[in-house]
Amino acid sequence: MNKLGEKDIRFTRNKANTVIYALALGWPTESFAVQSLGLSAATRPRRIGRIELLGTDQKVNWQQETDALRVELPKLYKPAVDFSAALKLTLA
Repeated sequence: MNKLGEKDIRFTRNKANTVIYALALGWPTESFAVQSLGLSAATRPRRIGRIELLGTDQKVNWQQETDALRVELPKLYKPAVDFSAALKLTLA
């Protein structure tokens, strides 16, 4: 069985379909790409207006491009427990 890690992402959303929660199953130490949220992905995602890292008010650097959503977590922030990174993606 393969071990899950920070490149494995799971999703859920709110009932109004205005927020997506993306959970990285590990703490990404470098930037990562989420192909399923790229503007031309087969999943046909909507534009993202804002991304927050739950548990902190630190700024998340991100760019939604044609092929993927690229995300970089704050370099200086280290959570007390690093088994997951939870992102709140508010749709535009």
